[in-house]
Amino acid sequence: MNFLNPEYSLFLIIILLSLPVYVLAEIRKSRFRAYFAPSGSRVIFPERLPILAGIILAVMALMRPVSHPREQEVQLKGRDIVFLVDVSRSMLAEDLVPSRLDRTRFDIEGAMNALYGNRVGLVAFAGDAVLKCPLTTDYGFFLQTVRDLSVNSVTRGGSSIGDAIRFAIDQFYRDGEGSGLDIFLITDGEDQNTFPLEAAEKAGDLGISLISIALGDPEQGAIVPDTQYRGSEVYSVPDADTLKAIAERSGSGLYLSVPGGAIDFSSLIGQISSREKSTGNDRYTSYSEHYLWFLIPGFLLVTIGVLMRRFFPERRPGQ
Repeated sequence: MNFLNPEYSLFLIIILLSLPVYVLAEIRKSRFRAYFAPSGSRVIFPERLPILAGIILAVMALMRPVSHPREQEVQLKGRDIVFLVDVSRSMLAEDLVPSRLDRTRFDIEGAMNALYGNRVGLVAFAGDAVLKCPLTTDYGFFLQTVRDLSVNSVTRGGSSIGDAIRFAIDQFYRDGEGSGLDIFLITDGEDQNTFPLEAAEKAGDLGISLISIALGDPEQGAIVPDTQYRGSEVYSVPDADTLKAIAERSGSGLYLSVPGGAIDFSSLIGQISSREKSTGNDRYTSYSEHYLWFLIPGFLLVTIGVLMRRFFPERRPGQ
């Protein structure tokens, strides 16, 4: 048996480390003696124990116990959709609520139903680019990488859009498969001389479409929180002209300005869904799931503990 979510074991460690503290507290309150009362006194079975055991089993269910892994291969026919997300500090501006970056994360998550049937990938970029999720149909893993996006996802500051596009092409383009690849460029468009238009033209030559999404108010801009330049607040204004040109240079690209509100990813995905599909094989591992072995006994133990507290209250010595 193996656990697919071992990170939840931290809760088990916390519970086990808390047990000595609990026992010492009971001893200090003299309640521990009631559990081992002298002959003739009623011995009290502590109702907390089944509750504690039930919580431990519930945590083990969260760790997702599995066995008998089986690797399977499936043939896919859909688009390859890559989200190229700017995580520079300007994406913390709050002209989108709660911020440009948070809005991006929330709205990608909200568009998951529209993404089903396509392979998805994720790249975070600022001064450089980092692959966060390769092309996959494991939507749970993809969604987790989206939720983890932050300004700390990339170590180098700045905004290198051209380099990020070239990085995405290198990571995701395969000869003869470009016509099924769409790159969603989500940024405020403030590039630092990395030739994004030339990168977009290269994408178009390979049959890759770029959907550029300009986040923020193109007229007023917004303050970048906790950022100053020579003692003054820094404003971030989207470079709409550059992002429009990026979409145009890629040939089959699209452009969307989002000065406020939500990003309508579902509508954009719907517009590209009728295009030529890419085909390929994907491998995934399936398992026999055993979380119910832990969840059901855990629920029963917690229920027993609660009923004991309700109908069989503790009696202290002398009662």
